[in-house]
Amino acid sequence: MPNNLPQVIEEPNLSHAWGRVLLHVLDNSKRKLAPLVVSVTGFTDGLAAEDMEIRKALDALLVTKDRKFSSKVTALTIFPYDAWVRRGRLPVREFTDWYLKDFFPRLQARNKLNGRGTYFERMVRFQGSKKPKNGPPQIREKNQLDHLISIWRRDREKGGSPRHSALQVSVFDPVQDHTGGKLLGFPCLQQVSFSYDEADQLAVNAYYPTQYVVDRAYGNYLGLCHLGHFMARDMGLNFVRLNCFVGLPDLGSDLNKEELAPLADLIRSRLPNRDDV
Repeated sequence: MPNNLPQVIEEPNLSHAWGRVLLHVLDNSKRKLAPLVVSVTGFTDGLAAEDMEIRKALDALLVTKDRKFSSKVTALTIFPYDAWVRRGRLPVREFTDWYLKDFFPRLQARNKLNGRGTYFERMVRFQGSKKPKNGPPQIREKNQLDHLISIWRRDREKGGSPRHSALQVSVFDPVQDHTGGKLLGFPCLQQVSFSYDEADQLAVNAYYPTQYVVDRAYGNYLGLCHLGHFMARDMGLNFVRLNCFVGLPDLGSDLNKEELAPLADLIRSRLPNRDDV
């Protein structure tokens, strides 16, 4: 089978899904890699199943590299799960208000890499222009997650549900992010959408034009799963699936296959159905 066909990886364990992604990228040339779809399906009370041996091994490797962060740190840029739990799992509006007033300023002060925002900040304080009937366009801010919850509740109270295409959240901002630079760094995640079915199940769908598999992907998947758990709680749904589309997966910066070999061997030893990896 040609190795430039789109690859679909589905696993009930987040760590195993990420592990298969890593092995896939290691085994294929970057020039021949095609779009990748990663689907995680195993959740208990809204939280993804993980293999902590794999996660610990990845994090141990990341801390040996400059300007790389643990999966937990990467995840909190998409959704600060631990902070949400400490705050008593507040509803979307109350939590996002606290995040913008108290938590996000501290993140920016702590690390200059957050100077252009975080993914969660873009979701809950996206800026854009809107033209009124008379006069010039006006710059406005939009809490996209709060908006989704509002229209969800409005339509549910009327006995219906909002159209699926309405449940979208933008992260990429052309005004800020079309810079022409060779390496932007942020944002890699472009867009998130939410899907639901008649069984009151919720899925999160995310789009990455490119994704660093070692540097960021595990934390990306973890943060997106936390975001799904957060939204499902206010929507009264069960979060059951993460779908992540990656246009071009890449190992990441400052990494080579030789130093990744021990991690790859560990993954192979812990994956089910090892014969096909």
